[in-house]
Amino acid sequence: MSKGEPTDTTGGIDTNTEGGLDADADGPSPPELEAKELALSYDAGEPVVELDRLTVPAGEVTALVGPNGSGKSTLLKSMNAELTPESGTVYFDGDDVQSYGTSELATKLGLLAQQNDAPASTTVRDLAAHGRYPHRGFFEGLSEADHEAIDRALERVGIEDLGDRPVGGLSGGQQQLAWLAMTFAQETDALLLDEPTTYLDLHHQLRVLRAARQLNEERGVTVCVVLHDIGQAARFADNLIALKDGTPYEWGPPDEVVTPDLLEEVFGVEAEVGFGPEGPTIVPRKPVEE
Repeated sequence: MSKGEPTDTTGGIDTNTEGGLDADADGPSPPELEAKELALSYDAGEPVVELDRLTVPAGEVTALVGPNGSGKSTLLKSMNAELTPESGTVYFDGDDVQSYGTSELATKLGLLAQQNDAPASTTVRDLAAHGRYPHRGFFEGLSEADHEAIDRALERVGIEDLGDRPVGGLSGGQQQLAWLAMTFAQETDALLLDEPTTYLDLHHQLRVLRAARQLNEERGVTVCVVLHDIGQAARFADNLIALKDGTPYEWGPPDEVVTPDLLEEVFGVEAEVGFGPEGPTIVPRKPVEE
């Protein structure tokens, strides 16, 4: 998958088409996510994540990579204010993410969680409609603008023909696309995607990643995604953040981050690294002996 041309991060509001930022218009810049002096833990236990500073650049796609248990999903939860830091601060668009109200944050920052559940009888369109709740009053029905946003989201992920189908009758890949449509329907300026390709076949993996990349390229949306496959992440993302034992080991453009040393020391594999037009290529050879 081609990462395309570098994203212009001086985007603004496009009031004529899809809501959110437009990288070709004048106006406010897309939001940046930044963590400083951060320590994250569960139930006051030992820190799962500790770092001095980490940045998810505005208007770009950043992938969090690392082995199981390295703290990727925990870090993403702190970016969405789902997990309160033991110390330090996560900033969203310059403000402490914990200072936002739940609904206010949901109009600016969308999250596709790792685990999702909905009644099996819920239709795909009704599921996507849940993404519009942050933009409405408690007793308000769906407006014309809401219906248009839902239509755009279903079309963007390529499941507009499934709108009337119950979610419970879909394949795993189709269900994941339905949840992605719900997240896209929020029409936020930033997206957090927690392992969106897990358990999906290659076709649906590429559909999910392509939809997120297109949203970034067309609207300048800041995207942070957790991915297990570092090769896929290197082809898809503008930036990689490699975590090891809850601490950033390396970060930067894929061509700079993906090296044989990183694959050995972070992922525990010996591998060859090549470079092609779509980014680094990785050929694993064998696991590093314990």
